[in-house]
Amino acid sequence: MSKIRLPYFLCIGTQKSGTSWLYENLRHHPGIWMPPLKELHYFDHLYCQSNRSWSRWHVTQGVSRLLKQYVLAHGNNIDFVYIRYLVNIVTEPMFTEVWYEQVFQRPAAKGKIIGDITPEYCAIGDEGIHYVQRLLGEVKLIWLIRDPVNRALSQVRMNAERRGLSSGLSVAQWLEMAAAEEILSRGDYKDYMPRWERAFGRKNLLYLPFKHIAKQPEQVLQAVENFIGAKNWTGYPTPDKKVHATQEFAVPEQVSVFFEEKFRPQYQFLNDHFDTEFVTHL
Repeated sequence: MSKIRLPYFLCIGTQKSGTSWLYENLRHHPGIWMPPLKELHYFDHLYCQSNRSWSRWHVTQGVSRLLKQYVLAHGNNIDFVYIRYLVNIVTEPMFTEVWYEQVFQRPAAKGKIIGDITPEYCAIGDEGIHYVQRLLGEVKLIWLIRDPVNRALSQVRMNAERRGLSSGLSVAQWLEMAAAEEILSRGDYKDYMPRWERAFGRKNLLYLPFKHIAKQPEQVLQAVENFIGAKNWTGYPTPDKKVHATQEFAVPEQVSVFFEEKFRPQYQFLNDHFDTEFVTHL
């Protein structure tokens, strides 16, 4: 049997910090292979119990979207092997080790650097991190970091937009949304980062500040390439294009004040963990 291909790198964070931008760019690199579905949710489904209420739905919806796009784009020239590959992703049993392995067994992945970008992986805890070690070995880890308050505000806007609630909410309703556990926990750098560093060592983690994506996208991509051992490539079609930008509607000032208070320990941690130049570009 041929050797099972598994990811050489993971992008483990952070939600609303440019992970979709990174995925859309790296999938164009001729020496890198990414699954057609961003965010497989394998490790967080196993080790973040609350995610199990939606992770299967998220993967199924993503595959359904891919199937529709593929059929519309290819008409009568359909690759049924590829269709079967996509269908297998949403065929039970899902979220098993065999399931995860099969996602990466594509001919196009052979000889390339394979990655999995799922920002929820940052929250899988020590048990999940140790499982990542057992399954993937000394995998390279990429972490996009955004200012805690700005990241949370973007997530609140995204949640409100998805629910059709971007207008007409009272301050109390905005604050109720802001206090949701998923908002407060997704950017918990203080808890998550030391866990991954203890397991993998700082040398296997690449931290990238969010604002560098807008200011110097090519340099960010080159830093990723160098980190994972990919050849530097200048053929990215639109590295300066935003991906999945959240609508910029107003959020009450009280929500920002709430986040500033909640995330004060996060700012202290980031200032202690990184130099001033890095922190100013979050």
